[in-house]
Amino acid sequence: MNVRFLESFVCVAKLGSFKAAADMLHTTAAAVASRIATLEEQFGVRLFERDHRGVLLTRSGTELVPYAEKMIELQTRMFNAIGDPDAFSGMLRIGVIETVAHTWLPDLLSRFAKKYPRATLEIGSDLTPRLRDDLLRGTLDFAILSDEITPGFIENRRIANLAMRWVGSPSLARQFPAGAPLGFQDLAKHPIISFYRESGVYRNIAQSAGASIDLRISFFSSIGAMIDMARSGFGSSLLPVAVMQQDLLDGRLVPLDVTPAPAALPLVASFRMEPASPLAEALVDMARASCEDFIANSPCDVLAR
Repeated sequence: MNVRFLESFVCVAKLGSFKAAADMLHTTAAAVASRIATLEEQFGVRLFERDHRGVLLTRSGTELVPYAEKMIELQTRMFNAIGDPDAFSGMLRIGVIETVAHTWLPDLLSRFAKKYPRATLEIGSDLTPRLRDDLLRGTLDFAILSDEITPGFIENRRIANLAMRWVGSPSLARQFPAGAPLGFQDLAKHPIISFYRESGVYRNIAQSAGASIDLRISFFSSIGAMIDMARSGFGSSLLPVAVMQQDLLDGRLVPLDVTPAPAALPLVASFRMEPASPLAEALVDMARASCEDFIANSPCDVLAR
């Protein structure tokens, strides 16, 4: 039995559409329909019912799903165990949040190229909500984000929890009370530089500040722009320590002791479980290794404790 046909079957079952499955598999809806027809002929049963609402699994199709998923997983494990890395020549579409792009992404790409010289990575950097949507739509195969994705056909693996710190320019820091930890009533006297409204970082700020404090918040989707604004003395900012280490060492940015302490920034590797890719599992291990090496060689403590 052709495992690729089972991959097409699982894709249609999960997405409820031949066209959506075809887009994810980089083929045509006609090709997917042909594969499903071949499976139905081999099993002697109908796997899908088609009506105005779309494509629905029959009882036989529903029973087939877990068996098909196990066969796809077994193929992946087999390739990982005995496959020759030089034989992998496909393309993996990945997306990463900007924190990763500014830190250990180059090392990850070098590791991948060394192990899979014939494979290709298509890389993009974006915000977590957009990367999540692209992964769910099937336009990405793999993503490193700051939140887990809940649908059952996405596998999530925690890579690390990065430390977050409030920082400001030296001139701004001198305007805050010395000695005692700062509260949000102190931060509210100056503008606050934050990630976009949908980010976990902003939710952390809003929840910690509470409704009683009126914060003047400027929203950014670029870490580089946020660091530049904080250096200029415009306001305080909550940023991953990993992306501003040199600024902290050189004194261009100064840590601010704010209560309550900010939550960590999770790094989560998420990938589609169908069709199973032997490269996706390998990429998780490489991502974890690249991140661990970056943390071990960082001059500052970048890991949340």
